[in-house]
Amino acid sequence: MTLFAETLNEKEIIFPEITALAVGYMVAKNRSWKVNGKRMLSLITGCAIIGVCIVRFVPFDTYIEVILAFTIAQVIFMFSGTTFAPFVSAIVLPVMMHTTSIVYPIAAFVLTLLVILFHKLFLFQGIRADEEYVPVMLNSRDDMVDTSIRILCVTVIAGVAFRTGYRFVVAPPLLVAFTEFSRPRNKTRNMPVKTVAVITVCAIIGVISRYFFAIWIGLPITISAIVATSGMLIVIHFTKMYMPPVGAITMLSMIISESVLITYPIQIFVGSSLILFLSRMIFMRRQDNKLYEKEHELHAE
Repeated sequence: MTLFAETLNEKEIIFPEITALAVGYMVAKNRSWKVNGKRMLSLITGCAIIGVCIVRFVPFDTYIEVILAFTIAQVIFMFSGTTFAPFVSAIVLPVMMHTTSIVYPIAAFVLTLLVILFHKLFLFQGIRADEEYVPVMLNSRDDMVDTSIRILCVTVIAGVAFRTGYRFVVAPPLLVAFTEFSRPRNKTRNMPVKTVAVITVCAIIGVISRYFFAIWIGLPITISAIVATSGMLIVIHFTKMYMPPVGAITMLSMIISESVLITYPIQIFVGSSLILFLSRMIFMRRQDNKLYEKEHELHAE
Protein backbone atom coordinates (compact mmCIF):
# COMPACT_ATOMS: atom_id res chain seq x y z
CA MET A 1 0.00 0.00 0.00
CA THR A 2 2.63 2.53 1.07
CA LEU A 3 4.94 1.46 -1.76
CA PHE A 4 2.23 2.04 -4.37
CA ALA A 5 1.38 5.39 -2.78
CA GLU A 6 5.01 6.50 -3.02
CA THR A 7 5.53 5.13 -6.51
CA LEU A 8 2.40 6.78 -7.91
CA ASN A 9 2.76 9.88 -5.70
CA GLU A 10 -0.82 9.39 -4.50
CA LYS A 11 -1.01 9.78 -0.71
CA GLU A 12 -4.72 8.89 -0.82
CA ILE A 13 -3.75 5.27 -1.53
CA ILE A 14 -2.54 5.02 2.07
CA PHE A 15 -5.63 3.81 3.92
CA PRO A 16 -4.60 3.50 7.61
CA GLU A 17 -7.70 1.52 8.55
CA ILE A 18 -6.52 -1.38 6.37
CA THR A 19 -3.98 -2.17 9.08
CA ALA A 20 -6.84 -2.33 11.58
CA LEU A 21 -8.74 -4.69 9.27
CA ALA A 22 -5.68 -6.89 8.97
CA VAL A 23 -5.31 -7.04 12.76
CA GLY A 24 -8.97 -7.77 13.41
CA TYR A 25 -9.66 -10.07 10.49
CA MET A 26 -6.33 -11.84 10.00
CA VAL A 27 -4.03 -11.47 13.03
CA ALA A 28 -6.44 -11.78 15.99
CA LYS A 29 -7.06 -15.36 17.09
CA ASN A 30 -10.80 -14.77 16.92
CA ARG A 31 -12.53 -12.49 14.44
CA SER A 32 -12.94 -9.09 16.08
CA TRP A 33 -16.36 -8.30 14.61
CA LYS A 34 -19.59 -9.98 13.64
CA VAL A 35 -19.40 -9.33 9.92
CA ASN A 36 -18.83 -11.13 6.64
CA GLY A 37 -16.70 -10.20 3.67
CA LYS A 38 -19.51 -8.74 1.54
CA ARG A 39 -20.74 -6.38 4.25
CA MET A 40 -17.20 -5.40 5.20
CA LEU A 41 -16.39 -4.48 1.60
CA SER A 42 -19.63 -2.58 1.01
CA LEU A 43 -19.45 -0.68 4.31
CA ILE A 44 -15.82 0.42 3.87
CA THR A 45 -16.26 1.38 0.21
CA GLY A 46 -19.62 3.09 0.69
CA CYS A 47 -18.40 5.12 3.66
CA ALA A 48 -15.20 6.10 1.85
CA ILE A 49 -17.33 7.47 -0.99
CA ILE A 50 -19.61 9.32 1.44
CA GLY A 51 -16.58 10.88 3.16
CA VAL A 52 -15.17 12.20 -0.11
CA CYS A 53 -18.61 13.51 -1.12
CA ILE A 54 -18.91 15.41 2.17
CA VAL A 55 -15.61 17.16 1.48
CA ARG A 56 -16.62 17.94 -2.09
CA PHE A 57 -20.21 19.03 -1.67
CA VAL A 58 -20.92 20.05 1.95
CA PRO A 59 -20.11 23.78 2.39
CA PHE A 60 -19.23 23.78 6.10
CA ASP A 61 -15.99 24.00 8.05
CA THR A 62 -14.06 20.85 8.89
CA TYR A 63 -15.41 20.55 12.44
CA ILE A 64 -19.05 20.48 11.29
CA GLU A 65 -18.19 18.07 8.48
CA VAL A 66 -16.43 15.70 10.91
CA ILE A 67 -19.47 15.67 13.20
CA LEU A 68 -21.74 15.08 10.21
CA ALA A 69 -19.55 12.21 9.00
CA PHE A 70 -19.43 10.65 12.47
CA THR A 71 -23.21 10.96 12.87
CA ILE A 72 -23.85 9.29 9.51
CA ALA A 73 -21.42 6.51 10.46
CA GLN A 74 -23.20 5.92 13.78
CA VAL A 75 -26.60 5.63 12.09
CA ILE A 76 -25.16 3.20 9.54
CA PHE A 77 -23.61 1.22 12.40
CA MET A 78 -27.01 0.76 14.05
CA PHE A 79 -28.61 -0.62 10.90
CA SER A 80 -25.63 -2.46 9.36
CA GLY A 81 -26.47 -5.80 10.93
CA THR A 82 -22.84 -6.01 12.09
CA THR A 83 -20.56 -4.98 14.94
CA PHE A 84 -18.01 -3.77 12.38
CA ALA A 85 -16.87 -0.29 13.47
CA PRO A 86 -13.78 0.48 11.29
CA PHE A 87 -15.94 1.99 8.58
CA VAL A 88 -16.37 4.95 10.97
CA SER A 89 -12.78 5.85 10.15
CA ALA A 90 -13.36 5.28 6.44
CA ILE A 91 -15.90 8.11 6.36
CA VAL A 92 -14.26 10.49 8.85
CA LEU A 93 -10.64 10.24 7.63
CA PRO A 94 -11.15 11.89 4.20
CA VAL A 95 -13.08 14.69 5.89
CA MET A 96 -10.33 15.35 8.41
CA MET A 97 -7.60 15.12 5.75
CA HIS A 98 -9.60 17.14 3.16
CA THR A 99 -9.46 14.32 0.62
CA THR A 100 -11.37 14.93 -2.60
CA SER A 101 -9.71 12.37 -4.86
CA ILE A 102 -11.65 9.33 -6.13
CA VAL A 103 -8.40 7.43 -5.57
CA TYR A 104 -9.23 7.16 -1.86
CA PRO A 105 -12.43 5.05 -2.15
CA ILE A 106 -10.85 2.97 -4.93
CA ALA A 107 -7.86 2.23 -2.67
CA ALA A 108 -10.20 1.45 0.24
CA PHE A 109 -12.12 -1.02 -1.95
CA VAL A 110 -9.04 -2.77 -3.35
CA LEU A 111 -7.20 -3.02 -0.03
CA THR A 112 -10.27 -4.28 1.85
CA LEU A 113 -10.82 -6.86 -0.87
CA LEU A 114 -7.23 -8.04 -0.43
CA VAL A 115 -7.74 -8.47 3.33
CA ILE A 116 -10.88 -10.52 2.65
CA LEU A 117 -9.07 -12.70 0.10
CA PHE A 118 -6.15 -13.29 2.45
CA HIS A 119 -8.63 -14.20 5.19
CA LYS A 120 -10.20 -16.77 2.86
CA LEU A 121 -6.72 -18.11 2.06
CA PHE A 122 -6.01 -18.47 5.79
CA LEU A 123 -9.27 -20.40 6.17
CA PHE A 124 -8.37 -22.65 3.24
CA GLN A 125 -4.91 -23.31 4.67
CA GLY A 126 -6.33 -24.02 8.11
CA ILE A 127 -4.44 -21.12 9.67
CA ARG A 128 -7.71 -19.64 10.92
CA ALA A 129 -10.96 -21.38 11.84
CA ASP A 130 -14.13 -20.27 10.08
CA GLU A 131 -16.69 -18.39 12.18
CA GLU A 132 -20.33 -18.24 11.17
CA TYR A 133 -21.69 -14.76 10.59
CA VAL A 134 -25.13 -14.12 12.04
CA PRO A 135 -26.63 -10.63 11.47
CA VAL A 136 -27.17 -8.69 14.68
CA MET A 137 -29.68 -6.07 15.72
CA LEU A 138 -28.21 -2.89 17.14
CA ASN A 139 -31.13 -0.51 16.69
CA SER A 140 -33.10 -0.95 19.91
CA ARG A 141 -34.16 2.08 21.93
CA ASP A 142 -31.11 1.65 24.15
CA ASP A 143 -28.81 1.45 21.14
CA MET A 144 -30.28 4.72 19.93
CA VAL A 145 -29.60 6.29 23.31
CA ASP A 146 -26.00 5.02 23.18
CA THR A 147 -25.61 6.43 19.68
CA SER A 148 -26.95 9.82 20.73
CA ILE A 149 -24.58 9.95 23.72
CA ARG A 150 -21.60 8.99 21.53
CA ILE A 151 -22.42 11.73 19.04
CA LEU A 152 -22.83 14.29 21.85
CA CYS A 153 -19.52 13.28 23.45
CA VAL A 154 -17.62 13.49 20.15
CA THR A 155 -19.27 16.83 19.33
CA VAL A 156 -18.02 18.33 22.61
CA ILE A 157 -14.53 16.78 22.51
CA ALA A 158 -14.03 17.59 18.82
CA GLY A 159 -15.15 21.16 19.45
CA VAL A 160 -12.38 21.64 21.99
CA ALA A 161 -9.86 19.70 19.87
CA PHE A 162 -10.46 21.77 16.76
CA ARG A 163 -10.56 25.06 18.66
CA THR A 164 -7.17 24.34 20.28
CA GLY A 165 -5.64 22.97 17.08
CA TYR A 166 -5.15 19.44 18.45
CA ARG A 167 -7.63 17.72 16.18
CA PHE A 168 -6.04 14.27 16.45
CA VAL A 169 -7.49 14.00 19.94
CA VAL A 170 -10.44 12.80 17.85
CA ALA A 171 -8.34 10.95 15.26
CA PRO A 172 -10.56 8.68 13.13
CA PRO A 173 -9.16 5.43 14.62
CA LEU A 174 -10.00 6.76 18.10
CA LEU A 175 -13.58 7.32 16.96
CA VAL A 176 -13.63 3.68 15.90
CA ALA A 177 -12.25 2.69 19.31
CA PHE A 178 -14.87 4.83 21.07
CA THR A 179 -17.63 3.12 19.10
CA GLU A 180 -16.28 -0.28 20.17
CA PHE A 181 -15.36 0.59 23.77
CA SER A 182 -18.81 2.06 24.46
CA ARG A 183 -20.68 -1.06 23.41
CA PRO A 184 -22.12 -3.55 25.92
CA ARG A 185 -19.81 -6.27 27.23
CA ASN A 186 -16.67 -4.72 25.78
CA LYS A 187 -13.77 -6.28 27.68
CA THR A 188 -11.06 -3.82 26.68
CA ARG A 189 -12.44 -1.02 28.84
CA ASN A 190 -11.91 -3.21 31.91
CA MET A 191 -8.17 -2.63 31.42
CA PRO A 192 -8.04 1.15 30.91
CA VAL A 193 -4.39 1.73 31.84
CA LYS A 194 -3.09 -1.10 29.69
CA THR A 195 -5.37 -0.11 26.81
CA VAL A 196 -4.25 3.53 26.79
CA ALA A 197 -0.62 2.45 27.15
CA VAL A 198 -0.76 0.12 24.14
CA ILE A 199 -2.53 2.72 21.99
CA THR A 200 -0.03 5.43 22.93
CA VAL A 201 3.03 3.21 22.47
CA CYS A 202 1.86 2.27 18.97
CA ALA A 203 1.44 5.97 18.13
CA ILE A 204 4.98 6.60 19.40
CA ILE A 205 6.31 3.70 17.32
CA GLY A 206 4.70 5.15 14.21
CA VAL A 207 6.09 8.63 14.81
CA ILE A 208 9.62 7.45 15.64
CA SER A 209 9.70 5.16 12.60
CA ARG A 210 8.64 7.92 10.24
CA TYR A 211 10.90 10.55 11.76
CA PHE A 212 14.02 8.36 11.95
CA PHE A 213 13.82 6.51 8.64
CA ALA A 214 11.89 8.88 6.34
CA ILE A 215 12.76 12.34 7.66
CA TRP A 216 16.17 12.01 9.28
CA ILE A 217 17.82 9.32 7.13
CA GLY A 218 15.75 10.09 4.03
CA LEU A 219 14.65 6.55 3.22
CA PRO A 220 11.32 5.86 1.47
CA ILE A 221 8.34 6.11 3.80
CA THR A 222 7.59 2.50 2.88
CA ILE A 223 10.52 1.51 5.13
CA SER A 224 9.02 3.54 7.97
CA ALA A 225 5.65 1.84 7.45
CA ILE A 226 7.20 -1.64 7.50
CA VAL A 227 9.18 -0.94 10.68
CA ALA A 228 6.21 0.72 12.39
CA THR A 229 3.82 -2.11 11.49
CA SER A 230 6.33 -4.69 12.71
CA GLY A 231 6.72 -2.81 15.99
CA MET A 232 2.95 -2.56 16.39
CA LEU A 233 2.52 -6.32 15.80
CA ILE A 234 5.20 -7.08 18.39
CA VAL A 235 3.44 -4.86 20.95
CA ILE A 236 0.01 -6.44 20.47
CA HIS A 237 1.54 -9.93 20.43
CA PHE A 238 3.30 -9.57 23.77
CA THR A 239 0.48 -7.61 25.43
CA LYS A 240 -2.24 -9.88 23.97
CA MET A 241 -4.20 -6.69 23.21
CA TYR A 242 -5.49 -7.37 19.71
CA MET A 243 -7.18 -4.00 19.25
CA PRO A 244 -7.67 -3.27 15.54
CA PRO A 245 -7.64 0.56 15.97
CA VAL A 246 -3.98 0.49 17.06
CA GLY A 247 -3.02 -0.59 13.55
CA ALA A 248 -4.72 2.43 12.03
CA ILE A 249 -3.24 4.73 14.68
CA THR A 250 0.23 3.46 13.79
CA MET A 251 -0.28 3.93 10.05
CA LEU A 252 -1.95 7.32 10.42
CA SER A 253 1.42 8.70 11.54
CA MET A 254 2.67 8.04 7.99
CA ILE A 255 0.31 10.54 6.34
CA ILE A 256 -0.16 13.36 8.85
CA SER A 257 1.72 16.63 8.45
CA GLU A 258 5.31 16.65 9.72
CA SER A 259 4.44 19.61 11.93
CA VAL A 260 2.01 17.42 13.88
CA LEU A 261 4.37 14.49 14.46
CA ILE A 262 5.86 15.74 17.72
CA THR A 263 2.44 16.17 19.39
CA TYR A 264 0.68 13.23 17.72
CA PRO A 265 1.38 10.66 20.48
CA ILE A 266 0.31 13.19 23.13
CA GLN A 267 -2.93 13.88 21.28
CA ILE A 268 -3.55 10.14 20.93
CA PHE A 269 -2.84 9.66 24.65
CA VAL A 270 -5.31 12.40 25.61
CA GLY A 271 -7.94 11.16 23.16
CA SER A 272 -7.67 7.50 24.20
CA SER A 273 -7.78 8.46 27.87
CA LEU A 274 -10.95 10.47 27.29
CA ILE A 275 -12.77 7.76 25.36
CA LEU A 276 -11.83 5.14 27.98
CA PHE A 277 -13.03 7.42 30.77
CA LEU A 278 -16.33 8.12 29.02
CA SER A 279 -16.80 4.47 28.07
CA ARG A 280 -16.43 3.44 31.70
CA MET A 281 -18.18 6.32 33.46
CA ILE A 282 -21.16 6.73 31.15
CA PHE A 283 -21.68 3.62 29.07
CA MET A 284 -20.42 0.84 31.34
CA ARG A 285 -22.38 2.20 34.31
CA ARG A 286 -25.72 2.31 32.54
CA GLN A 287 -25.11 -1.00 30.77
CA ASP A 288 -24.00 -2.79 33.94
CA ASN A 289 -26.96 -1.34 35.82
CA LYS A 290 -29.15 -3.25 33.37
CA LEU A 291 -30.93 -0.15 32.13
CA TYR A 292 -31.34 -1.80 28.75
CA GLU A 293 -34.77 -2.99 27.76
CA LYS A 294 -33.46 -6.12 26.09
CA GLU A 295 -30.29 -7.99 25.34
CA HIS A 296 -28.07 -6.39 22.70
CA GLU A 297 -26.97 -8.12 19.55
CA LEU A 298 -30.21 -10.04 19.12
CA HIS A 299 -30.36 -11.90 15.86
CA ALA A 300 -31.76 -9.64 13.17
CA GLU A 301 -34.87 -10.69 11.36
